[in-house]
Amino acid sequence: MIYLARHGQTQWNIEKRICGRADIPLTEEGYNQAVMLAEQAKMLTDPITQVICSPLIRAKETAQVVANQLGLPVIVDERLIEMDFGIYDSLPIQTKEFQNRRIEFSLPFEQGESILDVAGRIYPLLAELTNQENDTPLLVSHNAVSRVVDNYFNGKTMSEFLSFNIENTELVAYRKK
Repeated sequence: MIYLARHGQTQWNIEKRICGRADIPLTEEGYNQAVMLAEQAKMLTDPITQVICSPLIRAKETAQVVANQLGLPVIVDERLIEMDFGIYDSLPIQTKEFQNRRIEFSLPFEQGESILDVAGRIYPLLAELTNQENDTPLLVSHNAVSRVVDNYFNGKTMSEFLSFNIENTELVAYRKK
């Protein structure tokens, strides 16, 4: 089993702004969400043996809360970093030009990366984790990364891919291939 959770709430999540690579910490509610995720993680029938997270502070803070509850170290993996949205970081999510650009999987955002770039770093990580028979990792990452992870395990049409969202600290389980 591979578990995936998105980081806890940030101020930019509240403001519906594109976080991307900006290093935004958790809000108090985000920390509380991380505590609830940790409680949920303790109850899983397939116990988590690794907590692996993005290097961004919102993911590290979330992962640390969970890891502390489970008595595990946090492993930071650069490949789990959020997609680089380039010039769109910090803008409102509903910015029309951003919404139009996000459907172009192979074209990178100006001064950023493409969905294919993200898949190029996430797919090898998932293949490595899938081959670790005795480990059950929890990946703590971001929304765009979660779309790529979900696509790896479930295969999606473009429309399904774009509509997939994972809420803050939502926990999703995937069976290893």
